[in-house]
Amino acid sequence: MVPSPPYKPHPQECCNRGCCPCIFDYYWDALERWREKVEALGLDPDQVLAALAPQGDSHI
Repeated sequence: MVPSPPYKPHPQECCNRGCCPCIFDYYWDALERWREKVEALGLDPDQVLAALAPQGDSHI
């Protein structure tokens, strides 16, 4: 079973105060771990994301 990708925050969810770590830092770290898990299953993470995204949605 393919794990669900992490939720990508909307730009408005960032406070834009230069936090370290930022909400997007957490997202990018989680996305990298997710990609590694998907690759370990022998799948292409980009193809999995494309299959999961609704038509025209680039939010994932």
